[in-house]
Amino acid sequence: SDQFANYYEQCLNDKTVEIKIARVDLIRPNNILLFIFRQESGTFGTVADLTDEARIMHPRHHLIYTYVAQRHPFVRIRFALEKMFARPLDLTYSSDRNTTMYESAKPMALLYQPLTYYDDTFILQEYFIPKEYFHQWYNKLKEIIQKKYQYVVLLNLTIRFVKKDQLTFLSYTKKYDSYAFVFYFRIKRDELGDNEVKNIHQTLIQLAFQCRGTFYLPYRQHYSYQQILQAYPMFEEFLEKKQIYDSIELFSNDWYEYYRSKNEYSIITKQINEIKLITDRFQFVEQHRTNSFYLVISNEILREKFRKFLRTVFNAEPVHVIFNYVNRAVRNPNNKNDNDIYQELQNVLKTRQFALIRKIFAIFKQFRQLRLQINDMLRQQITIFKHLGYCGKIRDIVSIGDGGRCIKELREILKIKDGRVYIVNEHQRLTDIIERNSLFSIGNFIPYNFSKLTDIPIPSESIDLVVCYMGLHHLPQDQLDIFLKMIYRILRPNGLFLFREHHAYEQLKPLLDVAHMVFNVVTGVDYESERNEIRAFRTIEQWRSCVRQIGFQDTFIYDEQEDDPTDDIMIVVRKPEIQYINTNDINEILENKTYTKISAYLESNYFRPLEWLVVRIIMEFGQYLNHTPFYYFPYMKYLSIYWSLSFTETNFAIKKYGLIQALFVAPAFLMNISVGIFLSMAFIQLSFISFLIRLIPATRFGPEYEQLIIEKLDEINEDFNFKESIDERIDDIQILMKNRLYAIRVPRHQVFNSILKKIALHPTKFNLLSISEQKEQIQIELAVNNNDNERLLWLKQRSNMDIIFEFTNPLNQSQTHIILRVKLRHLLTFIRECTQFETDNSLTIIQIYDHFY
Repeated sequence: SDQFANYYEQCLNDKTVEIKIARVDLIRPNNILLFIFRQESGTFGTVADLTDEARIMHPRHHLIYTYVAQRHPFVRIRFALEKMFARPLDLTYSSDRNTTMYESAKPMALLYQPLTYYDDTFILQEYFIPKEYFHQWYNKLKEIIQKKYQYVVLLNLTIRFVKKDQLTFLSYTKKYDSYAFVFYFRIKRDELGDNEVKNIHQTLIQLAFQCRGTFYLPYRQHYSYQQILQAYPMFEEFLEKKQIYDSIELFSNDWYEYYRSKNEYSIITKQINEIKLITDRFQFVEQHRTNSFYLVISNEILREKFRKFLRTVFNAEPVHVIFNYVNRAVRNPNNKNDNDIYQELQNVLKTRQFALIRKIFAIFKQFRQLRLQINDMLRQQITIFKHLGYCGKIRDIVSIGDGGRCIKELREILKIKDGRVYIVNEHQRLTDIIERNSLFSIGNFIPYNFSKLTDIPIPSESIDLVVCYMGLHHLPQDQLDIFLKMIYRILRPNGLFLFREHHAYEQLKPLLDVAHMVFNVVTGVDYESERNEIRAFRTIEQWRSCVRQIGFQDTFIYDEQEDDPTDDIMIVVRKPEIQYINTNDINEILENKTYTKISAYLESNYFRPLEWLVVRIIMEFGQYLNHTPFYYFPYMKYLSIYWSLSFTETNFAIKKYGLIQALFVAPAFLMNISVGIFLSMAFIQLSFISFLIRLIPATRFGPEYEQLIIEKLDEINEDFNFKESIDERIDDIQILMKNRLYAIRVPRHQVFNSILKKIALHPTKFNLLSISEQKEQIQIELAVNNNDNERLLWLKQRSNMDIIFEFTNPLNQSQTHIILRVKLRHLLTFIRECTQFETDNSLTIIQIYDHFY
């Protein structure tokens, strides 16, 4: 290391040296390995053409960066071998600069898979030291790099030379010719790893300042605003010039937003009107073409793209076999169009030698290809979610057009432990097991007819992510708006819609047709289905216009499979967020007000439907005896409903509040289990010995009242009389905020039900803020009468509610009971919506459940 600067500066002045790679031996930092690449005689340039396909990292380099470079014994062997052979082990030797310096196009973290999965990432840091201070810097640096760190591994430390730069405004070498030290770290992708690399960075920054050096800005934000000013005194002037040349803040990033707010003076930004994107009016496009095979085979560019498709996207059969079949069918003068060629390909595949064995082999290759494509789609999605900052924000998912592709892995990577999954497809298939990578179902299946698009029974604004990989170009064009409006309806504000579409410019459409037809013929799609298949291709901008017309926001984020000649691009759009303006912080008022409060157990509301189910079973049993002998009563059906509801409610309570709180702290669960066991014993005996049931008196805990916090929304400047205007059974009315906020006490059970309905339907508008200090959700039971499927669908599409349980009345098969959770702030509105259907007897509010004390 003492002589390094002399040798390196000699190479700087040697015109025959094309590439200089200086690397510090991390085991023996006194050694700096210098590799030079000279111009070969007879060469007339050092730049080579890059191939269309990204060059994948050599297995030797893969091994070094994924496993070897982080382990001390192998690091020692690595540098010993590099010194012995005088060549870096992680570079490919070639006579051109591109091949030598070309890095893998894959993200480095993916190189670990599929052997194992590491939650690590890689970070670069760079420091610029004036050449006069090289030895002062390096002598102290050796001590730093030899320390052992728990969450950080230094994989590489290379040295390059940067000449003084007085042209760039934020130049890191404005005053001196400098050596640049480039640190390549691998760290744990968590707070511990980030903090440890931050400490290293701070140590190196201070050492660089001692040597009149600087550090590179755009990497991790591990430095203070004052340290920026010390390294870049012109930084504040840079911010001022940024405001002059970009006053509307058109160009920005996280680094700029973070550090510009640290300066002492205020930055004045001008208002900018939102630029409206040009959204073309929806137009029908051609969806069937008849000469695509000929156009592909006769065009050299498309012909090579077709070969590439068979090699990289649909490699179910040997490339030359399928290509030769297609080429021969196109050259056959008897084939006048694509339909004739498709039929010939069908016949060839069925009548060739060993057709059955080759078909089985092709099926296995298709499964393998499917898994590769799923892994790549998973990579695309994770990349998009990270870019948009949606990791940790996705819970409820809908998958359309397949058996749940990627959903299981996506939930595991994003650590989604609960949440709903809906699979929307034509029918369930055996191959869904492979697509979803699970023997068992991963969500609720909803059958859907893609030739006649309708709405689906999923609540509005209840989904965070909708994925559709089947291709919107296969849907009937005259119904496409129905499909997109359905997706828009079920998405929550800020929810994402991911779909894949080809960038189908005119020259590419023949290849897309051929790709679809070859896929169909190899996978056994019959001739009539192929002939009727819709392929309404559009460009990406046309697809973006289609979704913008529905109301989606374009994120302008996309990804695609590597080396896909069909340009199949994953697009993501977002449902706009609705801005709510809250003029009064009611919660703060409630926290600071002193009034008599009634508190309930958090989880008690989950067990109230079960308690009331027992009451209704006994009531219906008593009514049943008025007209039918007791030995006809459906005892076992009621028991089945009871324990099914018990399991569902207990599961929800455990997920929400934990096992101990839900089952052992509050008395509701133990009471319901006790009642359930007693009811089961009684009904089992009655079903066999026809013995009259004995009524079970329910043990009560706590007071017989609920406390409602009510906000009056009208502007009438006088206090509201709840007893006179609503119900005389209301008492203990406390005025928390004059003419605005009230705490009222109401009797529980059926009276509670009646008073809430009266409040909801009163001409004066109210807002229900809490019930006995519970502000989240409350359960309500409804009955849909007369097999009214329209009303049932309407109910399932309501937003701000979750359906918990559904059953058919054993005594009235035309009546469906539904227990659901409604967000408290929407309860009164929901009651008003349901009441309008009680007049035609299509819907009945059975019970609004109070709390258990």
